[in-house]
Amino acid sequence: MNRSGAQRKIWHGNGMIENNLKLTEQTFRLTLSVQGTLPPINAGQFVMLRLPNHTDPLLGRPFAVYRVSGNVLEVIYLAVGKMTKLLAEMRTGETLNLWTPLGNGFSPINIATHIIMVAGGIGQTPFLMLAEKYVQTDSHCTLLYGTRNAERAICMNDFRELGVDIHLATDDGSRNNDFGGYHGLVTDLISKVYQPAEPTRILCCGPRPMLQAAFQIARQFNLPCEVSLETSMSCGLGICFGCVVKCRCEKENKNDYETKLTSDKIDNETWDYRRTCIDGPVFDAYRLCW
Repeated sequence: MNRSGAQRKIWHGNGMIENNLKLTEQTFRLTLSVQGTLPPINAGQFVMLRLPNHTDPLLGRPFAVYRVSGNVLEVIYLAVGKMTKLLAEMRTGETLNLWTPLGNGFSPINIATHIIMVAGGIGQTPFLMLAEKYVQTDSHCTLLYGTRNAERAICMNDFRELGVDIHLATDDGSRNNDFGGYHGLVTDLISKVYQPAEPTRILCCGPRPMLQAAFQIARQFNLPCEVSLETSMSCGLGICFGCVVKCRCEKENKNDYETKLTSDKIDNETWDYRRTCIDGPVFDAYRLCW
């Protein structure tokens, strides 16, 4: 089921590797093609990939969908664990098991909105399709991208070609010739690009401390904020309950609940577990128990 309660249509089968290109240190762009046509995939949804004929690792891993066109799907990944290091060794023509689309994706956004996308690490990956959708409208799209150094800032030209306004922040102060490089936290840039006169929504993907910091700034400005969690998953289908997160429950009195959202003190006493794979990975930041 999706957010509206409608039945999900999930594609499951094998995908053939068209390309597995190394972009920079430990970072790869994987392009897969499948037989037939994939179901519609929304920005923020993900794909589970599994190595065929492997028992170690046995389970699949989740990857944000970077781009999709017809029967071709792209993901960006870091080769840091057993599965992804094996994946980095795979070549054109080899196959992977996959099932997608999974998760809920980002909520629809009204036109004429300033969309501030805050990314850390490879957290920019769910935002390309979102930018593709909204740059053709009256919306203004800004990408705030934080990395260890300028060399690790990847795929920015894909965003620039769409007309996205890009601001780079690096831990070491290194700079990119085209996009500069603010020396500090990427969340510091939110207040620098936010214009109070513009209807604004903040969307985030990256390490949890970054998400929490971005949420606190969004809350300070009383702005809508959604975060995409990078929680570990085993099945991606809501079966194993291995990816749960604590979320605040909606109060019976809606007005009382909305007052809690904007109050200085967030009440985490009434909460329940939600599965990241089907209730997320995108959550309303105001509903998470930080």
